[in-house]
Amino acid sequence: MTDRSAQIAAIKQLREYDHVFISPEGVAHFTAPFGFKGTMVRLKANPNDPKGLTLENGAEEAEGADAASLAAEICRHLGVECPAMLGRGSQLRVCCDVLLEHLEKN
Repeated sequence: MTDRSAQIAAIKQLREYDHVFISPEGVAHFTAPFGFKGTMVRLKANPNDPKGLTLENGAEEAEGADAASLAAEICRHLGVECPAMLGRGSQLRVCCDVLLEHLEKN
C-alpha cells in the first residue's frame, strides 16, 4: 500500500466515525499516514447532556479527539481549506470529502 493509498484509506474510515470520540491509539492510527501526531484533549463524561460525552465503559473521563476535530486538524496539516459547518457530523463529512478530493487529485 502506498503512502497515498494509506492516507485515502484512513480518511475513508474516519468519515464513518460520526460523533465518535477517538482514543489515543485511534488518533495515532488516523494521523500516522500523514506524518504527525494528532492533538488530544482530556474530557469529563457528561452523559446527562444530550450533546455531552457518553463513555460506554463507565469511565468518568477520557483522552483523545473527536472525529470532526481530527479531520479538521488533518486538513490544517495538509493546508486544505475546509468550510465551516454547524453540526459535528456535517463538519466531519465535509472535511473528509475535501481531504479525499485533495488526495485523489495530487
